[in-house]
Amino acid sequence: MNIKEKPKKICPFWSTSGQTCKIQNEGLFIPLGDHVEVYCKGSEYPLCKQFSLIEQAQAETKKSDTSISVSDRRHSPRIKSTHRLTFIRLSDSGHAICLQPSAASTMDLSSGGMRMTTRELLMHDSIIQFQFVTPFSSTVQSGLAKVKWCIPSDNQPFYQAGLSFQSDHLAQAVDEYLGSAA
Repeated sequence: MNIKEKPKKICPFWSTSGQTCKIQNEGLFIPLGDHVEVYCKGSEYPLCKQFSLIEQAQAETKKSDTSISVSDRRHSPRIKSTHRLTFIRLSDSGHAICLQPSAASTMDLSSGGMRMTTRELLMHDSIIQFQFVTPFSSTVQSGLAKVKWCIPSDNQPFYQAGLSFQSDHLAQAVDEYLGSAA
């Protein structure tokens, strides 16, 4: 009787076809060969610092999801709306962390914020400066938003992020746009 070998567990963020980590698409995280063998391709991936950061972010999202019902969290209804945008992550002092903007796309909008997809992992409570590639209103072209949550999309190299607008003017302009688009 042959004992079948269990399939080796690998990190769910490891791309075997591209031989890359899907947690970080740019920046300073470049896993070295030893790291790849032990953490990315091995069963020790829960001990990887990058993996633990994403697990922590997911746990915070689940915690907030279970402690507050969806109707209590939403201050205004979300309207499905797809728009391309670029964004730059800002430091706590308000300076750009990276001068090269990242691409994103909205999934839905509300007067309080937006949900978007991006290839970048965004940290909870961080601030981004965004600009719509094709403005949909003369008063809504750019602004600041705070990251409320960021989770990986299932089986895709993207993240979904929930953002809240940081200016009343922007919130009002989006609310007016959504009212006219309905």
